[in-house]
Amino acid sequence: MNQNIESVDCETLDEFWSEISPIGKRFGRQNFIFRGQPNATWQLVPSIYRRQIIQKYKRGMSATLADHPGQAFFEWMILNSFVRYCDGACLAIPGESQEFRDYFDAEGLSRHGRDSNGWPEKVAWPLIAMAQHHGIPTRLLDWTKNPLIAAYFAAASGLTEEYNDEDRIAVFALDPVAVRLVNGLKMIRVPGRTSANLSAQNGLFILVENSGFRAVEFTPDVSLESKLTIPGLLQKITLPKSQVGHLLQRCNVFGISAASIYPGPDGAAKAALEALMSWNYEQAMRAGM
Repeated sequence: MNQNIESVDCETLDEFWSEISPIGKRFGRQNFIFRGQPNATWQLVPSIYRRQIIQKYKRGMSATLADHPGQAFFEWMILNSFVRYCDGACLAIPGESQEFRDYFDAEGLSRHGRDSNGWPEKVAWPLIAMAQHHGIPTRLLDWTKNPLIAAYFAAASGLTEEYNDEDRIAVFALDPVAVRLVNGLKMIRVPGRTSANLSAQNGLFILVENSGFRAVEFTPDVSLESKLTIPGLLQKITLPKSQVGHLLQRCNVFGISAASIYPGPDGAAKAALEALMSWNYEQAMRAGM
């Protein structure tokens, strides 16, 4: 247990809802940002740092790039491929400029060849934000200014996973002002037009740095928590996973569903299926199944 994280374990949905409320005693007067996760024991690790993601995609010659600059190059290659496919599909690339194009050409390869500190540079942030919201693993962690949206993500993700009686979901709350005091964390904000999902989710990002020099082996699974040395910056509000069906239904009553946070027909379809799943889930809990 990280002693710098304040954890509040709720047993009922009403208690949980009161704790995370944007007009409640805990967060009503402070400018926190929020993140929901389907398992309260999971650390806040960016997807590209996770061992299973590295093992899945970093194969062949890429697997030999074991140091920090090698990892940066591996991530650059994924993003460069994303850019090329966007170009081929005539999709607009956010933040595009000649400087951006140079960064995803030979020039970008040379900047981080000896030391990956500074990767990724600001010119690439809008692209990485877009990529993150469309399934590309990156160094970013998604956060939202709305705790109810964080609760939706925790519940919707938890709905599809098996659990035991000890499992809990979590909404994390982070003080964004104090993030400036923490070495290794950066607040990333990009225009809402970068992604329709980003705007709908009232989203922003935290970049968790994990950089170093050539011949120094890259360290996977580096978490946001590992950067915290000041108590009180991060809070975690948990709820038994048995409550996720009811939580998803309550989010829906407050206008938070897949239809609202994924604008378009795909989001509407996802919302319809989640409504059915949440009802089935709640009925199964009541029956003791």
